[in-house]
Amino acid sequence: MNPDCKETVSGQLNTLDRFSDLPDFIVHHIISFLDTREAYRTCILSKRWAHISATNPIIVFHFYCKNENSSARHWPSKEVSARLLGYIDSRMQRYAKDNLRVRTLRLVFPNSNEVFSCDVDQIELSSKLEEFSCKVDEWIRIAVRNQVARLDLHGPLKYQLPDISLSAKSLTQLNCFKVKIPYYNGAINLASLQTLGLLGVDVEERMLNHIISLCLLLKCLLVNNCSGFKTVVIPCCSQLKELTLRNTLPKDGTIILEISSLVCFKFSDLAFDRWPVMSKPGLLRNLTVLDIYCSGITDGDLGKLLLELASLETLLLYNCRKLTTIKVLSIRLKVIGLEICGGLVDVIVDAPSLTKFVYKGTFRLCPAITISSQASCDISVHTTPNYLDTQGFFKMQKLMTGLRSCHAVEISLTNSLHQFACDAIKFNEEELGDVNLGPPRNITELKLTLYYLKLSRSSVSAFLNGIFWTCRPDIISFRFYLEDPGLMMQLFTSELEDMVNCWKHPLKRIEFPDANCSNIHESEKVEVQWRLHW
Repeated sequence: MNPDCKETVSGQLNTLDRFSDLPDFIVHHIISFLDTREAYRTCILSKRWAHISATNPIIVFHFYCKNENSSARHWPSKEVSARLLGYIDSRMQRYAKDNLRVRTLRLVFPNSNEVFSCDVDQIELSSKLEEFSCKVDEWIRIAVRNQVARLDLHGPLKYQLPDISLSAKSLTQLNCFKVKIPYYNGAINLASLQTLGLLGVDVEERMLNHIISLCLLLKCLLVNNCSGFKTVVIPCCSQLKELTLRNTLPKDGTIILEISSLVCFKFSDLAFDRWPVMSKPGLLRNLTVLDIYCSGITDGDLGKLLLELASLETLLLYNCRKLTTIKVLSIRLKVIGLEICGGLVDVIVDAPSLTKFVYKGTFRLCPAITISSQASCDISVHTTPNYLDTQGFFKMQKLMTGLRSCHAVEISLTNSLHQFACDAIKFNEEELGDVNLGPPRNITELKLTLYYLKLSRSSVSAFLNGIFWTCRPDIISFRFYLEDPGLMMQLFTSELEDMVNCWKHPLKRIEFPDANCSNIHESEKVEVQWRLHW
């Protein structure tokens, strides 16, 4: 018999309620994964659950409704709006009256696009926004007084962050979306703030730099699609570790780094025709992750950066169109990622610790890539089928030839020109003429991923011939994101069977997957493996 069950006099089993024996803080953590309405419904379970729901220190309010037939959000009706507003206000007033701890306060309102898409005239909308703003100000004041540690605010249209939120000594994380932060003359006391996220925020320049300079414990700063400033200064007194700036500076904007504590720096803005970052030599010596999405950075800019980055482990470059030559000399670099850097001609890497090299783009524009023979890394290529031709396989083998060892090759193929069916892959070894790069490289695994793309029989045959000319994998792993992957699996199985004991490739035997390909239908994702014996 189950030890948690006891037999009553009548012979019935009485199951013990272990869940109700849990302490309050554990139950609070469990119901924190529920939304506001679901968490509130737990109060009907018992008097204790009513107490748990009413004293939960993690408060999440989503002030919008969802349509039953779509995921679109909209403002609730007048009646629902009044009830919801009253419920939230009564909850917050109880926290104020009983002095209950507020660990997290999350307020989510529809953004501007969702507001204007609803059937509310401008007068009624303005009235709602004014009413909401006053209530939100009061709720934030209550949370600040009750030692709030995290504040997430997805503000209503044109909402202005209240001054008291900048005097929350207990606040460790502040995330604002679609709000305004004007200049505040009073004292800023965010002594415990460690994470600051600003998304779509309108903030004055002197206010932003004022907050950064006064928050001495700030470790992570995210500024995304913000406005109101053109210069961001990270002063020498800051202890910032992670800095992310995305699409947030005007064309004449500047980023001034005066710190040496920075570990991760991510910059993304295609509007720049120049590199806007300024720093003194030696200050970026502790940087381990550099992620750049900027068309304005040049060979000289990147070269100066790389000379300073003695601790760099991850280098990611996206859409850096002005780059023509990349030279990397690093003993710690482990990951290199290149995506849509169409102007690149040469990539020279001398990094003995390199473990992964990722290239996303067309093979026809692929630069000449030279990786030190001391490096041992896996290769990941993301491209479209129409760029996977004889020259593409040639460049792939040329890349692998320069490596000491390569354990895995990953190839991801996506739709070409929005065509679901594709027969664009071509391979003809005779096109290479007298070029000889030596025998194919032996690797542990080849990983192929098809994203909603069906290859024709000719493309499958060309792909396998090109791959086996380039490398000889022990395992071929296929991942299909298709509505009907069974036919594609059968096609690959048939082509592999035809290649056993073929004069072109010394393939002796194949171990096929146990799954029956004909029984697989309407699956969004399928993963299979073939083991090859050469």
